[in-house]
Amino acid sequence: MSDDRQTEPEIDLYSLHMLRQVAKFRSFTAASEACGLSQSALTRQVQGIEARLGIRVFERTTRSVMITEPGAVLLRETEAIPNILNGALRRIREDYLGARREIRIGLAPDLALSHIPGIFHRQKRLQPDVKIIVSQTGDQELLRLVGTSKLDLGILTQPRILPSDVEVTHDMADRFSIIVPQAEVSARFSSVPSFRRWSDAQSWLLPAPGSRSRQMIDEWAVARRVQLRPAMELESFDLMIQLVSMGMGTAFI
Repeated sequence: MSDDRQTEPEIDLYSLHMLRQVAKFRSFTAASEACGLSQSALTRQVQGIEARLGIRVFERTTRSVMITEPGAVLLRETEAIPNILNGALRRIREDYLGARREIRIGLAPDLALSHIPGIFHRQKRLQPDVKIIVSQTGDQELLRLVGTSKLDLGILTQPRILPSDVEVTHDMADRFSIIVPQAEVSARFSSVPSFRRWSDAQSWLLPAPGSRSRQMIDEWAVARRVQLRPAMELESFDLMIQLVSMGMGTAFI
């Protein structure tokens, strides 16, 4: 006869919190201080969690604490749980306890910021009482923060592969343009080879390697057999505009 009773979870939120503190600090001493426990008490707690789960979450030596493979799976797959709970509590405070609503937005560093103020202005007009909290981080970290509910939304160049826990809600087309110093404005190209020769002679200001914007620019250049020799690599398109205006190079924006 089958037992239809639900079994109790083998790990709770507090247990997850302790494991995350140990993983964060890679030290039981530092983690115990963060948890407000003695080191021996935290060690016993972690040993009890491991016994209930039937796995080793950490490999411990006198000098180091390393996360095991099953421990990494546990921490990765449960990463969103505390943020989902915090989001639910925030919603209760906002909807029922009179707390001010807020929206947390992440920006990728390789965005041209010319469109962003208009987006925020429109949001403020639609919801004037909502507090907007803006942060900036790299593409992959931004996607992770959105996927684990630490951010409500992210604005970035659409990645080649979108994680399964993230979805696109708005898509805005924005074509690249080449900007040049004032002295180069009169340049004209009668053929593709003449453009290639001109491009080969430029000091290019390009986005950082590995960024999605840089990948798109490099793919465009390879397809047209154009040489782009970077004189400077940086994340900010707005800074590129200023540098080009000072005659320091040519850039895509």
